[in-house]
Amino acid sequence: MRLVDLTQPWGDRMPTWPQFQSIEVTDITTHHRDRKSTMLVKTNMHTGTHIDAPAHYCETGRHLGQIDINELFGTGLVIDLRPITRPWAYYSLDDILKHLPPGEEIREGDIVVLYTGWERYNWTKETRDDVMYFDRHPGPQPEVIDYLIEKRIKWIGADLASIDHSLYTRVRWMRPDLVKEYEEMTGKPIEETLPEKNFEYIHYKTARSDVSMLENLGGEISQVAGRRVTMGAFPWRWIGGEGCICRVVAFLDD
Repeated sequence: MRLVDLTQPWGDRMPTWPQFQSIEVTDITTHHRDRKSTMLVKTNMHTGTHIDAPAHYCETGRHLGQIDINELFGTGLVIDLRPITRPWAYYSLDDILKHLPPGEEIREGDIVVLYTGWERYNWTKETRDDVMYFDRHPGPQPEVIDYLIEKRIKWIGADLASIDHSLYTRVRWMRPDLVKEYEEMTGKPIEETLPEKNFEYIHYKTARSDVSMLENLGGEISQVAGRRVTMGAFPWRWIGGEGCICRVVAFLDD
């Protein structure tokens, strides 16, 4: 069996969402002073590859300590959406179904990963572009997650800073210049194409349907694009945890 790492490298210099504090790493002990290395890390748990437990967006949702590890492991599809993703793309259910791997369908209990190619802009790449990664990324229309919830999927993941469209995050309020750019691109007011009523729809719908989300996938994800594979996500067994940095892996028989 071969393991394919779907995890974005983590580090204290990685960018975070603008409303969050930067990561802080402090040496508690060092080799030259104490003959050992120990570090103190201060971070929010939504940096890099991480899981959003239902408790993140649902006041009665389950926390990580209540989610059995078997719920985060199983078979599923890595749907290759690279042919249709572009800045601010807002893809439909029809787009998803047209790009399923040949001969495949979304089954009850599947894991579903939306691979957009946006991981090429993350902080570890030569093609790094923080504005493109955080502020111009694509996202699915509400009908996509409604369909997946009806299929009773195990979890949904994407190689995006947020599975919600970037202008359905706080970028919408923090970067009015980008809203203007988007409106010029579409030729319409943002309310006509991305109505505020659907703000953070994906986050709320998954949480209130008891489905976890995995964001900022990356690593060697291109190796499993357009395939059905066995996957697992491995966060902390954290009582009360609403989200957690974690490792995500695909297991290949070849």
